[in-house]
Amino acid sequence: MLSRPKQSNQETQKLQMGRESTPHPRAQKILGWLVSTSARLPEKIQSAAEINEILHRPAGWLESHAGIRERRVWGDQDPLAAACEAARECMRQAGLPPAEVGALLVTSEAPPMPVGLAAVLHHQLQLSPKTIALEIGGACTGFLAAWLTALKFLPSTSAVLVISVESHSRHLVLGPGPGGEGAALFGDAAAACLICDRPVGVKADPIRAIMHQSDGSGAGLLQVERGTTGSFELRMHGVALAGRAVRAMAQSVRDLAERQGLQPADLSAVVVHGGNGRLPNLIAMQLNLPPERIWSQTANTGNLGSASLPVAWAMHPERPTGPIAWAAVGAGLTWAAALTGSF
Repeated sequence: MLSRPKQSNQETQKLQMGRESTPHPRAQKILGWLVSTSARLPEKIQSAAEINEILHRPAGWLESHAGIRERRVWGDQDPLAAACEAARECMRQAGLPPAEVGALLVTSEAPPMPVGLAAVLHHQLQLSPKTIALEIGGACTGFLAAWLTALKFLPSTSAVLVISVESHSRHLVLGPGPGGEGAALFGDAAAACLICDRPVGVKADPIRAIMHQSDGSGAGLLQVERGTTGSFELRMHGVALAGRAVRAMAQSVRDLAERQGLQPADLSAVVVHGGNGRLPNLIAMQLNLPPERIWSQTANTGNLGSASLPVAWAMHPERPTGPIAWAAVGAGLTWAAALTGSF
């Protein structure tokens, strides 16, 4: 059975210091509209059995240790082409031509190219030279950081395209030992969404609230270093990192719901970033919600970094009515949450 992570008094104080209370009397302001989302997963699947063999671990180790049954990796596929496919599908769903996109925001913690990622995607999508192209950091929090930035753009443009593209398998090498085992947690993906100042299309969801916070004292819990072979290796304090991640995401969801006059029980779903496949159940326990209301694909894809939220959302095309929360934690540490839907 999964147990609830214990929370120290010091961590409680840090989370509460960043809490934003007030607005309530039914804060119904709409910040923008999520009008379309599209995701692309790699065709190549690595099963947990295959990964355990590479790691020289016994059968069932990855499943029990990290709750991951398989992961997706690009192999010979072009992640940039996949990202462009997702972006074009978003524009098609919304009936919006490229000329109407005022800004392109690209986020990636494991980019398929070291520099110029936003400019290359801007060119391949044939966006206007006047369309702003920016790269947004934040690691696993990057998708919601891009949302926050997109909403700041809306007064001056009517549509912002957000793209997340992750290529962890091209940076982190599987193999025996802590570094290679850390690599096994991560998968590849691409996703895109379109945020507009009005409800374009037939499935537009209002964005009601968003927040982003950080605590740099937690930076040592997750670090990336260059290994002896030139590849990158993760250095993680796994138990402590998972505990902090679960508490931060659960608390940010509570805070954002409270500011809108809601309780966690009022949420139709919570879209969460999964650092591993066990975290979604832990968050369900923290929020006293049934596991089926916590949306995550990590168990079937691996940790998708900044793409984890849009992939989880895209996998639920038939969505319930009512408020839906989004939450993520990224290296640094940073964490973010958003609230969408009608209520």
